[in-house]
Amino acid sequence: MTRILRTLLGLICGYGLMIVLITLVQETWFGGVGWHETPLAKLALAGFLTCVAAAVGAVAATAIAWHTGRIAAAIMACLIVVETTALIVTGRTSGPLWFDAVAASSLIVAILLGAELFMRYVKIPRTQTIGA
Repeated sequence: MTRILRTLLGLICGYGLMIVLITLVQETWFGGVGWHETPLAKLALAGFLTCVAAAVGAVAATAIAWHTGRIAAAIMACLIVVETTALIVTGRTSGPLWFDAVAASSLIVAILLGAELFMRYVKIPRTQTIGA
C-alpha cells in the first residue's frame, strides 16, 4: 500500500512540477509559443527547454516513487498521450497535427529519459524495484 501511495504522490508531484515548469518556459519566458506565432529559433529553444522541464518532472516523480522504478514516469507519459489527444480532438491546438504529435513525442521521450537517468544516477539495483 505504501508503494502505491508513493507512486501516486510521485505522479502528482512530478506531473504538477512539469506543468509549472512548462508554463514558466512557454508563457513567462517566451510570452506564449505556437506554430504560427513564434519564430523558428525561438520555437526550437522553447521546445528544448520544455523537454528539460518534462525530464525534471520525471526525475521528481521517480525520486519520490523510486521503489516502483519507472512506473510514475510511465504513467506521466501515458497522461501526455491522453492530454494531447484531448487537445487535438477538441480543437484547442493551433499548429498542424504533425507539430502537436512531435511535441507530445518529445515530451514522452524526455520523461522516460529523465526517469532512466535518475535510476542510473542513484544506482538503484533492479532487484529493489518492482518496475524492473
